[in-house]
Amino acid sequence: MVEYIKYTPEVANNWSRAYIETHRERPWAFNRLVDATTTSQLESKFWLCEELINTGEKPKSAVLLGGWFAHVITPILLDDTSVEKVTNFEIDEDAHFISYKFNRRYKKKEAGGDGKYRSIRRNIMFDSLKGVETFVGGDKDPDQFDLIINTSCEHMFPMWKFRELNPQMLGKLFILQSTNAREFEDHINCVDSEDELIDQSMLGEVLYKGKKKLSNGMTRFMVIGK
Repeated sequence: MVEYIKYTPEVANNWSRAYIETHRERPWAFNRLVDATTTSQLESKFWLCEELINTGEKPKSAVLLGGWFAHVITPILLDDTSVEKVTNFEIDEDAHFISYKFNRRYKKKEAGGDGKYRSIRRNIMFDSLKGVETFVGGDKDPDQFDLIINTSCEHMFPMWKFRELNPQMLGKLFILQSTNAREFEDHINCVDSEDELIDQSMLGEVLYKGKKKLSNGMTRFMVIGK
């Protein structure tokens, strides 16, 4: 089971520096960073990785759609699943910047990392990923994106729009999470069941669907499919 982050000395160095530097350089983003590291945030990410493993699928190159700070999900994807590279498409400049602080050990090799993580600023609900389907952006790179993850579908337009923008993603593995918690202003697209999330995303083959009550009382729905 995926129950914890492997908090190695290298991870501790990245995370402690990230908190200190964020508080000093971007103090307005610090409370959001705290919100992104709650018990419920970890619960939903551990659940995601555990069910990915249970499907038997072996993706290599993962995409995070609006992955925020990507500090929880990136290490567990790289340490506990078959994923070897992670690309975070994030529209928020602060989150994009801070995500590199948490994941600096995974940055491009010329920056001292091992080349497993990158973040790209993009509005994925209006701009196609075409042109960056590969990790280095080149047509001959064999590591095509084969896993698309969106853990915050409630904040975005229905996923059918993303799939319409990206026909090149046909047949790829999708992992999607949403909620029915409509009391938050930025939850613009909630669902009431896993089946509604499946319908919104137009998945043809469903490998997993389920729901989970988190520690904060929120119900999250998750589907995995193609």
